[in-house]
Amino acid sequence: MPNFLYVATDSKSKETKGSIEAKDALEAKTRLRQSGLCLISIKKENTVFEQLGWANVRNADLAIFSHQFSVMISSGIPLIRALKALGEETANRKLRAILQKVRLDVENGASLSSSLVKHPKIFSNFFITLVKSGEASGTLPLVLNRLASYLEKEEDLRRKVRSAFAYPVIVGIVAFGVMAFLLIFIVPVFKSVYKSLKVGLPGPTVFLIALSNIFVKFWWLVLLVIALIYCVIRIARNNAVFGLGIDRIKLGLPLFGPLISKVAISRFVRTLATMIGSGLTLNSSLLVLKDIVGNRVIVNSLEGMRKDINQGLSISDSLKDKKFFPPIVVQMLSVGEESGNLNSMLDKCADFLDEEIDTVIKGLIVKIEPTLTFFLAVLVGFIAMAIYLPMFDLIRQISR
Repeated sequence: MPNFLYVATDSKSKETKGSIEAKDALEAKTRLRQSGLCLISIKKENTVFEQLGWANVRNADLAIFSHQFSVMISSGIPLIRALKALGEETANRKLRAILQKVRLDVENGASLSSSLVKHPKIFSNFFITLVKSGEASGTLPLVLNRLASYLEKEEDLRRKVRSAFAYPVIVGIVAFGVMAFLLIFIVPVFKSVYKSLKVGLPGPTVFLIALSNIFVKFWWLVLLVIALIYCVIRIARNNAVFGLGIDRIKLGLPLFGPLISKVAISRFVRTLATMIGSGLTLNSSLLVLKDIVGNRVIVNSLEGMRKDINQGLSISDSLKDKKFFPPIVVQMLSVGEESGNLNSMLDKCADFLDEEIDTVIKGLIVKIEPTLTFFLAVLVGFIAMAIYLPMFDLIRQISR
């Protein structure tokens, strides 16, 4: 349904602005009047960036919102007034529009968690579950503060992972760009020269010229194949069987596999700490966790945890036979359970894993830089050799 931007006045004649989702302008006007607003103007929102999905709400935006929301509620500000203020002040335009819709729902008698459920692309099941727990226990400010802390650390973790993958991706793009430039603009020049001189071409040069012909004549097909591969991978990730295969391949990668595994385990431990610390039971936490870990292979290895715990096993005992969990993590959780301080130990365990991730990323970058430099040198060297080999033969023939 489209969004409609409106300007209205409330019962105290104070002007308010916002957006509302409705099937048409008439429905939007009716709902606004029912909420006690006196409409001044309304128009359909037509934002290209939001329609294309470019105006995303990041974890950092949700972390700021959660922290501000927690402070306002703990200061005694009513829920609706807090939502209204945040809906007007939040920097992210998409989140601002969503918060205004949430406020209208709450004003109409809905709970905060049931209002957030209507926006699953913005608020995850994990986020909504914690808010619902906070509402039920009367500890919403504390839960929101925990959420803010969790989202900040999650964003920091993603930033670290992106930094590890950024270098090889950039080098790969540069390598492809250099190769494409040489094949499209340089190789055809030498090809015409060798053809006019009727020089015999060695195998590497013949291969390079054939590759150049493909890039020059069928460049659109090259781009289409790249786009097709990207789309197939995206679709396959959402398929249970293919997604499991892709996740298994990720864990088996020579350099990146250990990093991906540690990131998934860190996410599992920190999320579990946040949920238990927010008052959720272990069973209900494990139901949500499968959507958080981010790797189906590790999720499958955790499937038996709920059954083990229902049979009376502790978390540490259940994790002992899970190959992805380092022994030190299992031992830390065991100590936390024995001391009755599991939540604190889970937090320390997540911090320990984050430090290990830092170490792995630093070591990864040290290994990747010379490897990719060598790869680029071999690629450019092969192209240069293939281009100049016929010239060396020509010089030999002339010298005879």
